[in-house]
Amino acid sequence: MASEDNYLTATQAAETLNVSLQTLYAYVSRKGVRSTPIPGTRRRKYWKSDIERLRSKSSPQTSRPFSPESKITLVTDSEIFYRGHNVLDLAKHSSFEAVAALLWDCKEEDAFGAEPPRIPRLVKKLDALLAEESELNRATALFTLLEQANPKSYDLSALGIARTGADILRCLTAITIHSPEPSTEAIHLTMARKLNLTPALGDLVRRMLILSADHSLEPGAVAVRTVAGTGVTPWRSIIAGLSVALGRPARLGSYDAIYRMIVELVETKDPRAMIVARIRDGELIPGFDTISTPIHPGGDPRARAAFEFCRTALGKDPAFGRLALATEIVKEARKLEPSIALMCIFVAWRIGLRRHDSLFHLGRAAGWIAHAMEQYQSGESTHQPEMYQGRLPT
Repeated sequence: MASEDNYLTATQAAETLNVSLQTLYAYVSRKGVRSTPIPGTRRRKYWKSDIERLRSKSSPQTSRPFSPESKITLVTDSEIFYRGHNVLDLAKHSSFEAVAALLWDCKEEDAFGAEPPRIPRLVKKLDALLAEESELNRATALFTLLEQANPKSYDLSALGIARTGADILRCLTAITIHSPEPSTEAIHLTMARKLNLTPALGDLVRRMLILSADHSLEPGAVAVRTVAGTGVTPWRSIIAGLSVALGRPARLGSYDAIYRMIVELVETKDPRAMIVARIRDGELIPGFDTISTPIHPGGDPRARAAFEFCRTALGKDPAFGRLALATEIVKEARKLEPSIALMCIFVAWRIGLRRHDSLFHLGRAAGWIAHAMEQYQSGESTHQPEMYQGRLPT
């Protein structure tokens, strides 16, 4: 569970920011400071990472429309918690489905039923035509048809959204591995069977999906929440997240550059010379981040865990050996470490996914569904602003 060290009282938070209590309360809605009730009292405690980030002003304030306060994920300087559970512990021991249910605040068996989602003939025909497109493009094109084929999509109760969330994850899995039908078995086992993975690689997939599932109010989650606030189904909310991923130039938006670097590193006769030449010539090394960032001053715990999970699963695998060598050189020369983007793209390449298919977005979809659910259930809907109540907008 999240330690009390991750929170500040109202008085402590106000003193840290050097503001009055009234100003602190205003910051909850104006500047996205998150808080949680103190059981048995009328008081609240405030997330320390938000207070410290606001004090330092070292990172731009993300616009958080509608429900700025989220109970889903807590990101601290050095740890990440899904509803109070450390993500690294979850990645070691839990199934992806169990973590998705945790994010959705429901029982796994209530969300993930025994019947797969319906796949109409038109979806199969269209998917065949789009076979060379990326998983993101194909999902964006197919999701509205899948929504219409599954009537439970329109059940916007908390449990209804969770059940649709299970359908979305199963369909996105089928899209990612180019399978004509979704499966009801565990998602990492479905991928392992389809891609002929060893048990160790199948388990690595499970861990990567969990590490990718959520990172609080990142741009994709904000887009999902904004669209969910209009009252549409989760299928369409997730399209918003995918659209942000497709159009965003940073992080995983540099997918091609990272992928090309991995392929070059694996195929070159002298990986050390390749990396040293890039450093000598002042070139960027795609996929490597500064160790200290405004969000994770001590380094991204997801990326470090992913690297160690790869070391355990792959052992003396030559490709991982080359990545490990590159990591040593880049860290020594530039004080940079592999990012979670690099690790996700490397694992996707290593298990045989096509160039533009991504493990990261399959994992992140679980978190986006949680954000869509929380936004819709908050009642803070944007589909009928006060100025338009009772009449159609012009």
